[in-house]
Amino acid sequence: MTMRCFTNWYYIPAGNYGKARGLLTYLQYRDDRDAHIPRAGGPERWVDCGLGSNWREILDNAAELENRRTNTLLRSLVIRPPQEDIARLEQVDPERWAERRELMHELVQQVMHAEMERRGIEWPGGRQPMDLPYSYVIHAPDDKNGVESLHAHVITPAMDRDGERPFNIYPKDVQLTRQVAERETERLFELERVRERQQEQEPGRDGLSDAKMPSPSLEIGFYDL
Repeated sequence: MTMRCFTNWYYIPAGNYGKARGLLTYLQYRDDRDAHIPRAGGPERWVDCGLGSNWREILDNAAELENRRTNTLLRSLVIRPPQEDIARLEQVDPERWAERRELMHELVQQVMHAEMERRGIEWPGGRQPMDLPYSYVIHAPDDKNGVESLHAHVITPAMDRDGERPFNIYPKDVQLTRQVAERETERLFELERVRERQQEQEPGRDGLSDAKMPSPSLEIGFYDL
């Protein structure tokens, strides 16, 4: 079965501030292990959803919400849609292809919204989602075959905004995160239409047919935790 969207959770243990700094600066200044972004005059990297707009702010805020009980300084989520289907989008729907970064932003926000909803608490007035600050970057390097690998790195603290409730990740959460990401990827990028169009085309008709399409790379440029 084809993987509809790659996701995985990582974490950095409590007290490992040097490793956290290495991860955050890597995400801020690189698209992958080779593509360096100048420290001065580079593009805005982080989307601040409450945790910070640069690596220093993110590290400081994560340190404030460190969870010694679960030995967690911060968590990181990688989200990567299927790059072969996203690449085909350029021919099937050029307008949607041009909006792929905006769609990626919405994908991240929908996934994180689901994370907070799932950990909500029932109150007399209704369900209250977890208040979890986070920040993220979107990278889009080309893989070794020259195919763009659009993906996001999300950073969260180990506790909620008030430092009262832990943000834990269990095996069932890993699967639920992936299910949400797959569903939202299909909806936002309309990938079913991409696959239907691909089936209609004869092999070899264009450079993105099954016969010509480079194999997808699951080696996402990510700091080694």
